[in-house]
Amino acid sequence: MSAPGESPPPGLPPPRAGLGGCLVALLVVIGIALLLPGICSLIFMIPFMLGQGPVGEWVIAWLITFIIAAGGIGLIRYALRNR
Repeated sequence: MSAPGESPPPGLPPPRAGLGGCLVALLVVIGIALLLPGICSLIFMIPFMLGQGPVGEWVIAWLITFIIAAGGIGLIRYALRNR
């Protein structure tokens, strides 16, 4: 109890509003789907890195798929941190 003229002690901070369970699951599934192009590129990169084909033609495609995969990783991290 506080004396007259004093302010009451601060209460607990309001609970942090997180994402709902279904939204987290949906974002994780979308994030995994965005990871698939990057994984596929890594698999198809192996023969080129072993010297069985020209690499120069595929570099832009690999960069694009890795950027998409990075977006998937970011989406999964966001969903799991805000649940």
